[in-house]
Amino acid sequence: MIARRWPVRSEFFAPLPIAALALLVTNDLWLKPLFHNALTGKLSDVAVCFLMPLFLSELLGIAFAWPAGRRLRVAAVVTAVIFTALEVVPPVTRWALAGLSAVGPFLGIAGRFRMTTDWTDLCCLLLIPLAVRYGDKRLAQ
Repeated sequence: MIARRWPVRSEFFAPLPIAALALLVTNDLWLKPLFHNALTGKLSDVAVCFLMPLFLSELLGIAFAWPAGRRLRVAAVVTAVIFTALEVVPPVTRWALAGLSAVGPFLGIAGRFRMTTDWTDLCCLLLIPLAVRYGDKRLAQ
């Protein structure tokens, strides 16, 4: 078995993705219950659209040792497809909620999962190319 070296640079374990993760957690756990308004609704979508391609890219790098450019772009497409489907295809939303409801209790997540369908959330897809650009710059250093 060949030992793989952990990459010196990481697209996910970096300041901006970690800040996006902190924003997502803070928003979902505290801000949404406190304020539950249009801003808190969009903050999670912004964080997810920036964070998810970088996270998926990191996983692809670990699992398949793909070159950075390929995995960032594949992760961007996967993120865009999943995010769009969750936002505008009700059966996909219901399927995701059912999955989260089944897994949540095993992860210590109590409560009911909810998603709102809002076509304006698709504007957050503009964060995906920015995430790819960030990942490219981060890995090129």
